[in-house]
Amino acid sequence: MLEEILDYRNIQKALKQVMSNKGAGGIDGMETGELPEWLESHWKEWKESIGEGRYRPQAVRKVEIPKPGGKGKRMLGIPCVTDRLLQQAISQWLSPQYEGEFSAWSYGFREGRNAHQAVMEAQRYLEEGKEWIVELDLDQFFDRVNHDKLMGTLAKRIADKRTLKLIRSYLNSGIMEGGLASVRTEGVPQGSPLSPLLSNIVLDALDKELESRGHSFVRYADDVSIYVGSERSAGRVMEKITEYIEKELKLKVNRTKSRISQPDQSNLLGFSFFRRTGKWEIGIATKSLRRVKEKIKKETQRKDPARAGEKIKKIEAIIVGWVNYFRIARARRTMQRLDGMVRHRLRMGIWKQWKTPKNRMLNLRKLGIPSHKIYRWGKSSTSYCRIANNQVLKMAVNNEVLRKAGYMGFYQQYYWKTEHQIKLF
Repeated sequence: MLEEILDYRNIQKALKQVMSNKGAGGIDGMETGELPEWLESHWKEWKESIGEGRYRPQAVRKVEIPKPGGKGKRMLGIPCVTDRLLQQAISQWLSPQYEGEFSAWSYGFREGRNAHQAVMEAQRYLEEGKEWIVELDLDQFFDRVNHDKLMGTLAKRIADKRTLKLIRSYLNSGIMEGGLASVRTEGVPQGSPLSPLLSNIVLDALDKELESRGHSFVRYADDVSIYVGSERSAGRVMEKITEYIEKELKLKVNRTKSRISQPDQSNLLGFSFFRRTGKWEIGIATKSLRRVKEKIKKETQRKDPARAGEKIKKIEAIIVGWVNYFRIARARRTMQRLDGMVRHRLRMGIWKQWKTPKNRMLNLRKLGIPSHKIYRWGKSSTSYCRIANNQVLKMAVNNEVLRKAGYMGFYQQYYWKTEHQIKLF
């Protein structure tokens, strides 16, 4: 097995993937762009050290990023790029060995599967009348994976002890913080190419348990949602599955965040559901809307001296990715409301940048506002929020003006994506 992992063709495939992912360097300071030259110079000795069992991965660089909504921080472990290359090579060789055994209702970190499929499967369950949802939150899952249990699971399929030893060395590699490396005895740090596969291997036992009990569910990484027909059933499932996870998998369920919900209150990978003409439709969860609004507000602060065109470029980058993810939702009105918020904030920023009454009157005149309104509003002391909502400024800095400045917006992006989907299918 190890020889096949270290086959030069597999390593080259891994190199392309690591290069395309880019990402920051680890504790040794080597960046992704330096990897091809390093591999060319060190390939032979590197391969020999791995094959002979002399290779030792370096500690990962600890990085903490804020969780969405500002509730705590998520720890990432950034491996050195050489370790990232080897982990990618292991992962892409090992994944096909497990793919055939993974559950059909597991959608995370698998080729040909994605979050949209999970959400549409959940929609199908709701149409079957399974309208009570058990949403399980695994507390700090990636930090709590039991190494011995994981290695025992891997040993059932991997006969090559050298490969097992190599994977174990990655699990045990330290975490560098403040110049000191601490030993890790549990957990799989997020940020490595190998951790998504290992997480699916760990949680495949949960999938199999849910299948054996006849439950309708979807799982995306450590997000698990189970769909049942009554509130009473949901309570029973919550209790039994929590007990299984904690006793058998040695993981912890966060009882504060886990909950029983109904479709319009649920949050499945950022999506929610609502009834329309007797059918369950896919919508956008309240949390997702709140987060994108926070991002937009950050990029459209009045105190930001950047011109409207520069702000729009940053906003459009956010919008394109966000709309692409939520394109399966029925959300045209939501997109229009978001556009209204953005335009309102852009107008506030523009009004502030015009600064003086003289400059404001000059710009209002250029934008075609009648003279009798220019003097009144140019010298107005009305607040930025109220003036941005005034018909005069709306006429001056109208949708067409903003479009020429580069603003395509949520609705236009969404309309194009959904119409394009219809043509494709």
